[in-house]
Amino acid sequence: MAKREIPEINAGSMADIAFLLLIFFLVTTTMDKDQAYIRSIPKKIEVKNDPVEVQKRDILAIKANSQNQLMVRGEVFNDPDKISDFVLKFYQTNQKAAGQLVMNDFPLYSVITTSQIEDNIDKILDEIDAMEAAGSPQDQIDFKYNQLAEWEKKQRALKLYGGSQLPEISFQANMRIEVMQATAYSIFAKIQTEIEEAIYELRDKEAQRLWGVSYGTLKRKEANENDKTKVKEEKGKLELLEILYPARIIEVTPKN
Repeated sequence: MAKREIPEINAGSMADIAFLLLIFFLVTTTMDKDQAYIRSIPKKIEVKNDPVEVQKRDILAIKANSQNQLMVRGEVFNDPDKISDFVLKFYQTNQKAAGQLVMNDFPLYSVITTSQIEDNIDKILDEIDAMEAAGSPQDQIDFKYNQLAEWEKKQRALKLYGGSQLPEISFQANMRIEVMQATAYSIFAKIQTEIEEAIYELRDKEAQRLWGVSYGTLKRKEANENDKTKVKEEKGKLELLEILYPARIIEVTPKN
């Protein structure tokens, strides 16, 4: 009896089927988004300066323990959603009393005048010339250039703000976040979110007051505008808002 040939299975289309299945699973599969926050990290500059003692009124300390319990400025805080309200209070309590000594536990505000800005710019330029002539280390010269850039930024900001004075919160004012290693990441992310929410609200209100546009609109225009002149204008407005309401956040290394 002759052996009957077994027909071969045509596997030529298997690769196409596998590819289609892969596309199907990629399109239909859902993935959980991680909670996170975005923040620019400043460049490290090696300059030896004596440590400055920060006044307690300038620190907004937010802590979370291993049981995820919150404490704001030494007091137990039961509702994380209220952290943003406290951040608003931290910034706004003494804002209208800029240049005055106020007896409370919140940061003081100073006023910067046009003449002060010009005097500081001239002083720093003279210092840079002297340091370059003396062959000072480059990192120290770079530090002076950074100082110069900050004063030039304030000069542009004051022109946009209008008037002869620019209010500025204490340069030491900061929000300090301290958590434990056992603290849930969701709590840490919640603290960050509440701080960002408060700062956004402050900047948005000021943008509406000064120019009649939202803070979000300014950021989108600055990111998407093709006209370099308009980009520079939007960037200047954002710089002003950042000077009025700086986001100074210190994250303490988590403890055991």
